[in-house]
Amino acid sequence: MADKLQEVLSSIAERLKAGVAPWRQPWANGADPCRPLRADGQPFSGSNAMLLSMYGASRGCASPYWLTFKQCLALDAHVRKGAKGAPAILFRTRVVDGDEGEDERVLKFLQSYVVFNADDVDGLPDAFRVAPPIDPVIRAQARDEVLAAIPAELRHAGSAAFYNRAGDYIQLPQVEAFETVDDYRSTWAHELGHWSGAEARLNRSFGARFGDQAYAFEELVAEGISLLLGLEIGVRPQMLDSHAAYLATWGRLLEDRPNALVEAFGHAQRATDYLLSFSRAKTTADQDAGIAERLAA
Repeated sequence: MADKLQEVLSSIAERLKAGVAPWRQPWANGADPCRPLRADGQPFSGSNAMLLSMYGASRGCASPYWLTFKQCLALDAHVRKGAKGAPAILFRTRVVDGDEGEDERVLKFLQSYVVFNADDVDGLPDAFRVAPPIDPVIRAQARDEVLAAIPAELRHAGSAAFYNRAGDYIQLPQVEAFETVDDYRSTWAHELGHWSGAEARLNRSFGARFGDQAYAFEELVAEGISLLLGLEIGVRPQMLDSHAAYLATWGRLLEDRPNALVEAFGHAQRATDYLLSFSRAKTTADQDAGIAERLAA
C-alpha cells in the first residue's frame, strides 16, 4: 500500500511539472467542495482531507464518505467489483531503545491503507450517499464570518494580492476586480495562510530545511491552507496567476522529496486549525453572551 501512496504522490509531481495544480483543477467539473468524511461521520484532516477530496472531485463522486473494506462489511455492504480504492495515511510512532548510555528514541513513520468512496459500495444506508444538505444562504454567510473573524489587517488597493510580512498586513484588490466573490475569498484565504506563519503566530520558517526552495515550499503550504479552508466553508479553490510560476518548482521539489507534499499538508492543517480557532472562539463567546442575557432577563 505504501507503493500506491508513492504512486499518487509521483502522479501529483508529474502533473505539477506539466503545469496543472491537481488540488484546484478537479473542481472545474462543478463538484461542490466539502470535507471528506469517515464512516462515523468525522472529517478527515490534513493530507487525507486533501488527497481524498482531490481524488473524489476528479472522479465526480457525489458522496463525501470514505470507508475501509472491513467497515463496509460491518455495515452489510460490499465494495463493487472493479472499484478502485484511494490511499489514506495513518501517522504512527514507535519507541525504540537507545544505544548504550542514550535515552529511548521516538520514531515517527507513515502507514497507508485503502478506503473506498461510498459511490463504489453497494448496500450502504442512504445517509452515506450524499453530503448533508446545507442552506446556501447560511453557508455564504458562514464563509464571510469565518474569514472576517481572523484578526489580520486587510487593505484593499492596487491589482496585486499579497501578505506584507514587514508591515504584517494583507493587501487585496477590490472585490469587483475578481471574476466571482469566491475567487476573492479563495485569494483572501491563501494570503491568510501566509499571515498565519508569521513569527508572532505559528513561526513557520523553512530556510534551513529547504534552502533555495523554502519560499516555494511556503507557497505550497499556503495553497494547502486555502484548500483546507475552502473545504471547511465550501469555497472552490482558484489558481492565482502569480502562483502558476511555482508549478514546475513544486513538481521538481516533490520529485526529489515525494513526502514533502505530506509535510506541506501537515503544516497547512495546523495553520487551518489556528485560523478557524478565531471564528470558533467568537461563536462560543456569542453563545455565552446569549445565555447570560437570557439569565438576566
